[in-house]
Amino acid sequence: MARGIQQVFSVSKSLEDSLYCITDQTRPSVAIGLQGTLRDDVQRRGHSLFLYNGNWRPLGFIKGYTLRRPMFQKWSGDLIQAKVDYLFVDKWHQRSGIGGALLRAYENYCREHGVGAIILQRVPTIQALRFYSRHGYVNIAGNYMMGKILNSNTR
Repeated sequence: MARGIQQVFSVSKSLEDSLYCITDQTRPSVAIGLQGTLRDDVQRRGHSLFLYNGNWRPLGFIKGYTLRRPMFQKWSGDLIQAKVDYLFVDKWHQRSGIGGALLRAYENYCREHGVGAIILQRVPTIQALRFYSRHGYVNIAGNYMMGKILNSNTR
């Protein structure tokens, strides 16, 4: 795993507040929803959360989960699929490689847990579309769905 990245299993109030601040910089409406569900998602529902740590607080994070059934079998066959819920980087640290490091950490985690494909729903901005395209994600179902096959041998 990349230096500075850690997987989180327990979400504290101070961490919730830090991640809210990161998200609120670019997507205020998403920040409110994230803060309301973050602890429950990670601690009770088994969602994966990775942080990129800075000196005083996280500089970015990614959260996702493994789907019980493939969402798009037509695209990936019977591969186990995971989904990315959120990927945000502090606005002062964007374009520094943090987002790519977080995405690679999540992809590696998925591979280690038998996931063969990752999907994204509602890629919200042109910047996000370009970011994911650079990391090997392709359009799979219209303008707002993207995916990446991690390993076609994973079942």
